[in-house]
This record gives sequence, C-alpha cells and structure tokens, in this order.
Amino acid sequence: MKWNPRSLDPEWPFDILATDFALEPDSTALLVIDMQYGQLAMAPDSPLARGHPPIARYWNERIETIVIPNTRRLLDCFRANNRKIVFTRNGNMTATADEMTTRLKAALAMGGPASDRNSPAYQIDQRLAPAAADLVVDKLTSGGFTASCLDHALRNMGIHSVVMTGVLTDACVLGTARAAAELGYNSLLCEDACATLTPRAHVEALLMHARIFGRVETTDQVIAEMQ
Repeated sequence: MKWNPRSLDPEWPFDILATDFALEPDSTALLVIDMQYGQLAMAPDSPLARGHPPIARYWNERIETIVIPNTRRLLDCFRANNRKIVFTRNGNMTATADEMTTRLKAALAMGGPASDRNSPAYQIDQRLAPAAADLVVDKLTSGGFTASCLDHALRNMGIHSVVMTGVLTDACVLGTARAAAELGYNSLLCEDACATLTPRAHVEALLMHARIFGRVETTDQVIAEMQ
C-alpha cells in the first residue's frame, strides 16, 4: 500500500507545494543512516527503557521486524543492480567526546554503550554490513551533510537522487533528508525502513518532509521504481 500523506494531513495543499520526481536508477544512491550496534537495541536497563518501557518495546520490535528486514531488501536491490550505497556512522571521535557539541555531550551523558569510533557500538550492524564498494561516512552531527564529505562524494558519483533509511526518523534521517533537498538532490524517505521513539514522532517527521521537501515511499515502492 502506498504511503499517503494526504490522508494524514488532508488540509495541506500537496497539489501545489509537494515535491514530485521520478527516481532514475543510474543516478540514485541508497543512504543508510546510523544503523550502528549501539543504536539498534534498547537494553532493559537503559534510561529510556527504565523510564518509558512502552518506548523500548516499540523501538526494539520495529527495528527487528520492520526496519532491518526492509533495509536488507533495499541493500539487496541496489547491490543486485550495481547501484551506489552509502552508510553514515554517528558518534564521538575520541573517548572523551571533547570534540562534540554541548547538546550531543548531554545526550552521551545519559548513558548507554560507548560510541567512540574504536568501540563495537559505533560499527554498522553486521546484518547490514557495508561491502567493499560501499562508502562509509563518519559524522559528528545529526545531519549527514554537515561537515562531512557526503555531498562531495555523491556529486563525484553522479548522484542526483537519494533514498534514505535509518534512525532516528525525526533527527538524523530527517535532518539529512532536508539538507539533501536544500542541496538540490531529489530526496526520498523510505517510511518502513526508518524508526524513531514513538509512532506519532515518526509520522510527523515524514509529513514534514512530504509537505514540501521530497517524497515518502515504502520499501516495495522504492524497489519497484528502481527496477
């Protein structure tokens, strides 16, 4: 079934303001955002799980049963057709995190597994492991284009459209998707290959993108269009 923003926000003038485009497979890249070991499972003793058990249950189930399987399907599709794939990793460069912004230092102080670049938690989940031909971009920020080589690399690859998956829908994913649109890329969010902490936050982020900045589609729709 097609993801339909008009049914979720019927008053918005999508016919006038929404951005429409077709994916051209040869110039489309898959961007997998921050699917790292330390991000994908919310432990029972984590601050969020202790304070908000329903969030932990929702998160863990969505990641395992929806996001990872659909991301793997997209990876298989892009690899089978020799299309470009890019992964981002988010976290501190050093064990002290002195190089991070104050906001991100506060988030790190909440606890959880170490996320510096030498830690296991920083690495891409093995179920989605990058291949030798895939690009991995490390970042200190939520948005994948901020202070990174991502834009430079995509332009060198001849990429005009990006299909984005990953976590969190309303943070790193949405921030990257909006920056992509601002930089002139066709920007598409894959609804059922993303996750954030609540269903409402997920839908609101997708709507923010679909109203003006780009498209929101399902995995089935992306695969059909890429083939």
